[in-house]
Amino acid sequence: MKRRWGCLAVVLVPLVGLFFLIMTPVWRDDARLDALLQKAVSYPRPPHTRDFHHRHDATSGHNMSGGGGDYCEYRVRITMLTTLPPQEIRDHYSKAQIPGFQNDVMVSVYFKDPESGGSQFIVEFNDYYRNIWDLFCGAL
Repeated sequence: MKRRWGCLAVVLVPLVGLFFLIMTPVWRDDARLDALLQKAVSYPRPPHTRDFHHRHDATSGHNMSGGGGDYCEYRVRITMLTTLPPQEIRDHYSKAQIPGFQNDVMVSVYFKDPESGGSQFIVEFNDYYRNIWDLFCGAL
């Protein structure tokens, strides 16, 4: 009976170790994405602006915006509806200084066609983390 447990341990311990080796960077990236989502959602909205059906999109991956490099990119997009003119929205978000992982978060605003009662736009929060040893970013 002891021998059976010993054989089982010899097989399971390396598998559990491999699981934690692979999953730890994934959990870390998920935590970073959650932190960015929290910062984006809690950033003050411009006046006369509301979330459009609570549409939030959060994603992360390796070099999502293209190009070469050894970094993980994190992106949060929030769709909103406003009665303000586009320039006031741009001015509001151009002042955003949100601390990121290594630099401030980059904030961009994209406008859609006007709808009845207001103008729909997307505010995008981008951050990245550069680590030449991170082989798992976006791999799983």
